[in-house]
Amino acid sequence: MASWAAFAAGNALNLVSLILSRHLAKHPGKKESENIYTPIFQAQNVPRSSVGLVKEALPDEDPSQMRAEERARLDYTKRRQVLAMKGSRMEALDWATDTLLKAATDLESSIRKETKYWDEILSISDKGWQMQRTRKAVRNAPYAVKYGPPEASNHFRARGLAPLRMDKDGGIILDPALTLKPKTLRVRISENDKIISVSQATMRGALDELAIEKSIQLARASLFEEEMFYEMSIESRQLLSYGVELRDTVIHVTVPGEHPMHRKLLIDCIAQDDNGLSLHGGSHDWLAQDVAEGLRILLAHEHRMRLFRRTRLPPPTTQHKRQQPTPPLLRTLLAMFSHLNAVDSLYAYLRAVANTLRSAGLDVTLEATRELTWAKLTTTITEAEAKDLTATDQLLATLIRPFEGKASLSLPSSSVSSPESITIGTRTFMGPPHFGTEHKITLPPSLIQLLNLEYDPQRQLKFSSTEEVKSYLDWIISLDISQALLFKEFGARSVIKSSEPCIAVVSKNSKKGLIKEDDVEIELEKAALKATATAHGQLATGAAVESFTWNGSPGRQSLKEKVKSWLG
Repeated sequence: MASWAAFAAGNALNLVSLILSRHLAKHPGKKESENIYTPIFQAQNVPRSSVGLVKEALPDEDPSQMRAEERARLDYTKRRQVLAMKGSRMEALDWATDTLLKAATDLESSIRKETKYWDEILSISDKGWQMQRTRKAVRNAPYAVKYGPPEASNHFRARGLAPLRMDKDGGIILDPALTLKPKTLRVRISENDKIISVSQATMRGALDELAIEKSIQLARASLFEEEMFYEMSIESRQLLSYGVELRDTVIHVTVPGEHPMHRKLLIDCIAQDDNGLSLHGGSHDWLAQDVAEGLRILLAHEHRMRLFRRTRLPPPTTQHKRQQPTPPLLRTLLAMFSHLNAVDSLYAYLRAVANTLRSAGLDVTLEATRELTWAKLTTTITEAEAKDLTATDQLLATLIRPFEGKASLSLPSSSVSSPESITIGTRTFMGPPHFGTEHKITLPPSLIQLLNLEYDPQRQLKFSSTEEVKSYLDWIISLDISQALLFKEFGARSVIKSSEPCIAVVSKNSKKGLIKEDDVEIELEKAALKATATAHGQLATGAAVESFTWNGSPGRQSLKEKVKSWLG
């Protein structure tokens, strides 16, 4: 309406100025200003003084008293006025009709566009996506979708909002944040610098081929993958001493272990349509895929725990800003690899030792648990203090805490009535007070007495490597066999002369009536048990030295019988 009023006022101004221009033409001394016309009228170059105004007074007398010419001219003028008014009304009615028809068409088009737009908005909302109103200044985008994880870090939380714009047909135009190339985390496993396993992308398909809900889901997955790689890149700076480094946008993780294959994890973030995701199709791809899925589960768990902590009572206020720690993604991965490598290596050795001791006629039992929390997981979840945490989150929380394994090997010298065992506890944690794997050995009272140590139920021997534990177990088991088992077997005839796994057995030579002393040495090494008898004269077999080795093969003579056959 304002534009139409301005147009009508401009036409009236042009008409009055054009009429006045005829009057100014009769007075040469007066000049006409061009500023009195509208710009559109000036562009049409209408001749000035082309319109005039004649003031004519109509007679007041009765038309019957007029002359015929005047009466005819008056009738002609009235007829022209009537025709002009009818034409003006018809033109106005035509304009109004056209305007109403155009308005109805525009309204119908707007209704169709709005219906389509709000149907798609409702469809997105029904899928569970969170919607929020945008600023009033945003054109054709009254709503925006929050597709980013709500508990993501600040940088990625700000990126997780995209306006839903309306196109000319009423459909939703994807925001540029949603139409970027989606990213995915790629995990590769290499052995001796050769790739043997590659993970796959989370979703497939181009954005123009996907529905709007799928496109939002793909954008969310891409943002999640980028955040995960970003957090791991920061975390890698703290793990340089564990063989973790970031080179050329690729995180290199050295897998701990005793295998000679030099295995590494290569983690990077690439586009979903990258050819590197489809080039490999080996039989070990499931391994890299499991690692990638494990990292995603850990970050999702961290998001849920942030929400859980945010809904709790806040900690006391302080002047120091609390730093949000980096999610333990690579640390958890390294801790699990290190723990499983340590306990598997140790327990495999203990099983081999137990098998060797049984083949030597020594009755021993072995109990081993790789992770105590996993063994009693049901009890842990049932007795958890945080009852409002889901069982899944409680399960994942066990992966972030220190890993603890336990093994118990009974002593060869212990009896059924009073069994005693050596307990080995393995604890792995990539954090203070110790970083990595630590072994703690608890000795039974009989071994503490044998070693002449002061008895302390809390005494534990600490070792930082599995090889040190194996070496100590070899020595302590050999000491128990020699100075406890064989010492009891030969009774008063046995003599302990040193702290080494060796005893002296006194016997009488029946031929000469002399007392002689023979040494028996026990050595356990690399799961092989070796007994050696050394005589100052001759053994019962007539030899000066006799030795025998047990390596777990069945059908061997027992250790006690073998030593007795040497000493008589």
